[in-house]
Amino acid sequence: MSIDERLIFFKGKHVVLKVLSEQDILESNWVGWFNDDELSVYNLHHYFPNTYANQREHLKDCVSPSKLQLGIVDQSKSDNICGLVSLSNIDLIHRNAEIAGIMDLKYSKTNPALFIESWSIMIKHGFEELGLHKIYGGSFHPQVVEALIRLFNFEREGVQKSHVYKRNAYHDIELIAVFNDTISYPEL
Repeated sequence: MSIDERLIFFKGKHVVLKVLSEQDILESNWVGWFNDDELSVYNLHHYFPNTYANQREHLKDCVSPSKLQLGIVDQSKSDNICGLVSLSNIDLIHRNAEIAGIMDLKYSKTNPALFIESWSIMIKHGFEELGLHKIYGGSFHPQVVEALIRLFNFEREGVQKSHVYKRNAYHDIELIAVFNDTISYPEL
């Protein structure tokens, strides 16, 4: 693996989570994920084209006291990122944060363990290193919600009715959360 070791934040069994760099913008398909209609069908991207300049601007906000976004690297295949996982809206007073992620379809369809391990590492970091009490998220993709409930013991918190406009229709967002005393980590 030729990843700059100084940028590796976590090493798992299947993935490396690394600090994002301009090299990731240029050498991976990060820019293309948000231009891919199929990949973006269940997220809040693909409303406007994504560019290298957009990604360079985004890179400035990937690590701060309120956000931690890391690149996912498949240890067995490549040195390029194949996805992103983040904790955002980190609130160290109320001890909660929002989790989200995206992965290149060629990886997520063939090896879901990469995504699961990335989320496990990030959730564990939130609870054990940042001292969070609650990690929350939401989706209008029912299979994603069900998978997170089954894998990590997320709980349903509510629904934001007609909250997202995508593909000529309004969709409800199902809100979910997991707590530091109810989390379960899947075996990989």
